[in-house]
Amino acid sequence: MTIYSVSVGKNEYQIEINNNQFKINGEAVQATLVALQERGLYTLRHGVWKRELHVQAQGNRQYSLDVNGRHAVAKVEKSNGHEHHKSHLAGAADLAAPMPGIVVSVQVVEDEMVIAGQVLVVLESMKMQMVLRAACAGKVIQVKAKPNLQFAKDALLVKIDPLLSCDH
Repeated sequence: MTIYSVSVGKNEYQIEINNNQFKINGEAVQATLVALQERGLYTLRHGVWKRELHVQAQGNRQYSLDVNGRHAVAKVEKSNGHEHHKSHLAGAADLAAPMPGIVVSVQVVEDEMVIAGQVLVVLESMKMQMVLRAACAGKVIQVKAKPNLQFAKDALLVKIDPLLSCDH
């Protein structure tokens, strides 16, 4: 099995590929991707849905995608199955995973104001659920946690811009 972390704009996906079986964020997807004779041109089929997809490598693990006149840039990284990148380490006000686990639920959205002690995320680890709360009041800048995604210890789950100084 090969696992990739794919970012398209603000959206992040965990893609698992095992032979011809695919999962996106843990959900099985019945699709086929067939390379055509032209370099970078593919046919993507999902049930009766069929689209031509043009993919061009841009370097630094980034790819330009064109589908039906729509353009996007995707950053693709091989993953070990955990959502953890050193560049995403949490700051004092941010919520980080206290141990490896799977997100059960997310209780906040971006741009939401939160207060100290407010429930932000419920994480499951070793068959136990942990309610993770805001360390201080602030504004939610980014929510990386998504239900059913697995995160490594210390991975950023929710990024918060604190209203005042915040010390854990």
